[in-house]
Amino acid sequence: MGIMVNTNLTNQNIAEIVPRDLNIDKNTFRKATVAVVICSSYPMLVVGCYFGLIPWNIERLNIDESDLGFAILTFGIFFLISNQIAGRILVPKFGTKIVMTIAMTIISFSTILLVTIPEYYLLLLASIPAGIGWGSSGPIGSIHAQLIERHSGRIVAPYYAMGFNIGIFVGGGLAGLILRNNITPSTVFIALSVFSIFVSIFVYKNGLPKHLDFKGDGERLKLPEKKILIFGFLLFVIFGSGGIIIDWSALWFSKELKTPLYLSSMGLMFFSSGAIFANLFSNQLINIFSEKVVGCYFVIIGSLLLFIAVISFNIYFILAAFFCYGFATANFVPIIIRQAVKQSSESIPTTVTNLTTMGFSSFLIAPAIVGFVAETFSLTINMYALCIVVFFAGSVFLTKFKHN
Repeated sequence: MGIMVNTNLTNQNIAEIVPRDLNIDKNTFRKATVAVVICSSYPMLVVGCYFGLIPWNIERLNIDESDLGFAILTFGIFFLISNQIAGRILVPKFGTKIVMTIAMTIISFSTILLVTIPEYYLLLLASIPAGIGWGSSGPIGSIHAQLIERHSGRIVAPYYAMGFNIGIFVGGGLAGLILRNNITPSTVFIALSVFSIFVSIFVYKNGLPKHLDFKGDGERLKLPEKKILIFGFLLFVIFGSGGIIIDWSALWFSKELKTPLYLSSMGLMFFSSGAIFANLFSNQLINIFSEKVVGCYFVIIGSLLLFIAVISFNIYFILAAFFCYGFATANFVPIIIRQAVKQSSESIPTTVTNLTTMGFSSFLIAPAIVGFVAETFSLTINMYALCIVVFFAGSVFLTKFKHN
């Protein structure tokens, strides 16, 4: 029995692009939704744990902020290459499910290298498989989520985004436990990598069946449609600035806010917990406030609140602001992607691949800039920059937002 499309505002947004002759039964919908959330949460748990260990890893390798920035830049380059190959060649040939499940395992095993290699130059090399894995996992999982939405007429993208925040929360907590109890990080990451094999098998078995996965020919590389360029620009801004929290906040807390090393991931945990709450109740929030308010005004208010908290330099106020900022911005990216898919005349894989490529191309610029500013001036300046550019992005999206 097919799932009926709800008549509330949120699902009307998706119903606009749902082919009327396609239906998905409730059991398949639920299993596929759980699978795609796990596809975002488990890899992010692994990487979130690594993010929480960045102050420890910097100290272990005796490197500075600029060195870390170049490692992230290396990751970004291979992310973009992998994203294009996966979206344009592998997905049309094999489907989304097999690509994203293999990529999950690559991410987990490559992270072992990041915490065990003895020299900085080997860290740069270890960033290559990590970038390849993420380029074939995160964006491809987003395509899978969009396909579930298209077949069911129900919102899934915010739950997929919630998976990333669950992973950050659990991974950040795990990093704190590792540092607090002097556990050898490589032991934990080996266990996570082995377990990722079983997680990948579960995702493969429960994702969309083959006849509902993407079908179509690969498309040659070409410039994105003009009407989605603005959405790609917004993702460029949000992904580039978002790394300031995800990649650098643990170092900011330990180095400039002077928190103990094992508490340096608290910012990540507060940020992700607020985002989880917003993603979990995304339908209700949009029904109450409208998609425009959640996707635009929430973002503007959240960035202003975080700016005030950074000025205060009070760790308790900052943690509370991290929670509010995570809550306010959690649905920004899913709403941007949904708006772009609605307005694009190209296939979902091509549209999402173009968007993520434009968004993550910020990795070619932002890490080096953030690392240079952090080393030359301070990480706090980067936090101010985060608030300003996100405020700008929310304001621009407000002017470009289209109602159904």
